[in-house]
Amino acid sequence: MGLQGTVIRTIFQTATSFGLAFDTLCQQSGIDPAEIGDSEKMLEWEKAALIWAPLLKLSGDPLIGLHVGMGVEKNLHGMIGFLIQSCKDLDQGFQVLCRYGQMVTPMVEYRYLLHEVAVVEIEQNKIWLMKHPEPARHANDFLIASMVNTFQALSGKRIVPLRIELAFEMRGISTYREFFGCEVLFNAPVNRIVLSKEAVATPILTSDQSMFALFNSILADKQALLQTNSTTQNLKQVLFMQFKGRIPTIEEAAAALNTTPRNLQRRLLQEQTTFRDIAGAIRKEIAFQLMQNPAIKISEVSDILGYSDLTAFRKAFKSWTNTTPRAMRKAT
Repeated sequence: MGLQGTVIRTIFQTATSFGLAFDTLCQQSGIDPAEIGDSEKMLEWEKAALIWAPLLKLSGDPLIGLHVGMGVEKNLHGMIGFLIQSCKDLDQGFQVLCRYGQMVTPMVEYRYLLHEVAVVEIEQNKIWLMKHPEPARHANDFLIASMVNTFQALSGKRIVPLRIELAFEMRGISTYREFFGCEVLFNAPVNRIVLSKEAVATPILTSDQSMFALFNSILADKQALLQTNSTTQNLKQVLFMQFKGRIPTIEEAAAALNTTPRNLQRRLLQEQTTFRDIAGAIRKEIAFQLMQNPAIKISEVSDILGYSDLTAFRKAFKSWTNTTPRAMRKAT
């Protein structure tokens, strides 16, 4: 789980227009510039998530994510970037983003619906939101603003959404409205860009369907190759990302992996492990990550992890650490 390094490079390079030094941002983020010079390299998720902390601190700008996103002409990287540029129209571009977006970062899930209007939904990983809410907000603002800019640049037209919905508290609403040119709603259930059907039918200037077929084939093969990881690796990825912190039943996990519970159990046994062991390890890892944030109540950690009550969580936590959640909080 992580983020393509070149996305971070684009963020840092754009931030230099606000007077921030590229080398300083790398240094304060604990990033070697070599880590963010290759679209095939993924930066570890928490390091990627926390790049917004020094950006916010050095700029003093409470809307730094939005402003950096506004300054990015095209947020396109690697093979997926080539594929989007070769799409016939914005509709096909959004379909590509939803199909392959998690290859750029599994920290974000995209959904795209086209009925009377077109709706692009962006959902960030729940662990990220709970553990680092302020950096998550800036990352989301950057993502939506740079996405709008990207599709405007590809189409050569100003694309004005019908509305923007953000799952964060209101802040600097006039800046959002001026940039997007539409109503912006805060405290929404999920982040959404709502567009007209006419807007997503806008052609992409660099469209090339023969190149689209080529890049789509390459990415489909690469996506399939990633799915050939061990069953244990794939299950861990699904448990950590797809269920947003909640530990599912084996039936739910098997469905997410496009297999049956019996086949999943058989494959795990071949790798000398069990669903229970892996789920327990992931639950423990998530618990430790959430407990590091004092703003998250112990009862909330218990609920997220799916324990029947707080007593059950305390018992499990003590079996892992030989101490209670409250005692651990006091000691840190």
